[in-house]
Amino acid sequence: MTDVQAKVTTNPNPPSSYAIPWIYIQGNKVQLIGATTKDGGAFHGYGVPWWNINMRTLRPQLATFNVTNGAIANIKVIKPIAWGFNIPGANVTIRNHFVDAAPKNGTRDLTPSFPFNTDGFNLAGQNIHLDGYYGHNGDDCVSVVNGANGIVAKNGYCGFSSHGLSIGSLGRNGAVHRVSNVLFENWTMEGAVYGARFKSWTGGRGLAENVTWRDIRNINVSTPIFVTQNYYDQDKGPRPNNTNQTSTHVNNLKFINFDGFINPNPTDGTCISNPCWNYVQGGDGTQAIIFDLYNGTATNLQAINVHVKPYKKQYKDTTVICDPTTLVPGEQDTLGFLCQRGPFVETRIKP
Repeated sequence: MTDVQAKVTTNPNPPSSYAIPWIYIQGNKVQLIGATTKDGGAFHGYGVPWWNINMRTLRPQLATFNVTNGAIANIKVIKPIAWGFNIPGANVTIRNHFVDAAPKNGTRDLTPSFPFNTDGFNLAGQNIHLDGYYGHNGDDCVSVVNGANGIVAKNGYCGFSSHGLSIGSLGRNGAVHRVSNVLFENWTMEGAVYGARFKSWTGGRGLAENVTWRDIRNINVSTPIFVTQNYYDQDKGPRPNNTNQTSTHVNNLKFINFDGFINPNPTDGTCISNPCWNYVQGGDGTQAIIFDLYNGTATNLQAINVHVKPYKKQYKDTTVICDPTTLVPGEQDTLGFLCQRGPFVETRIKP
């Protein structure tokens, strides 16, 4: 482990958003195609010893695929140390991707042996199409980050304790970030902390627009729909003052056809602080939707045909957390549910 950490510090590969990758692939018309046999096409990360002692210092990302007009298919990522693939290129297709980042000696709710930061994909490029994903992750299955445009991610399953199909994080340290034209479609989320998630940092800037999550099945998911424009590291202290009085703006975020049921535990084994990094005041395992918006910066948000309920309860027991004072005037008319801290009430969307 110390040898790996030493090599990370001297690795010449360009860093991604989170870490330095072991493998850096670049060029034009490059294909990474795995064998279709049971054990073929596999990258073994040997991450279990890292998980067992909760080692989160100097961890490598598996790979960056910085390619124009490229393809990835039939790849298996087995027990990664942390992050999987970073895709900053353009015109890339990804098919039939598999991730096994589930511990054999731990559970979703336990910190010991938890596979921290085992994202499947961080997508930062243009015109990237992911079709076919099966993974057990301890973080985002797919995270779409700054610079991404024209992203389609469809036909997937996220198990163990995914942190969702995510946009962000964006705007850290006041950065100007942009994401546009993203579609997540036909996913099953099982045991996840989040189904659909957007997160931008307190004081961030920039814009995320034209993002749709559609046909999302939620099985035992803590919060099926979660949007925050006020993200911060809760394990490093209270929410900082927004001295910039800014936020990453969001426009045209749509959540369409969500069903399933809610996990009564709002967090997972990544909770190592008090409060937890994802604590929301009033969260009690009944929320289908949590909107933590920054005043006047979120427009054209819609939730359509959302039918999720708390575990072993009725649909009438489903609630939301949403502050109506943060909405742009007229936004309630097209939101699709009543913005309040209380029961989930579906509303007609006015033309």
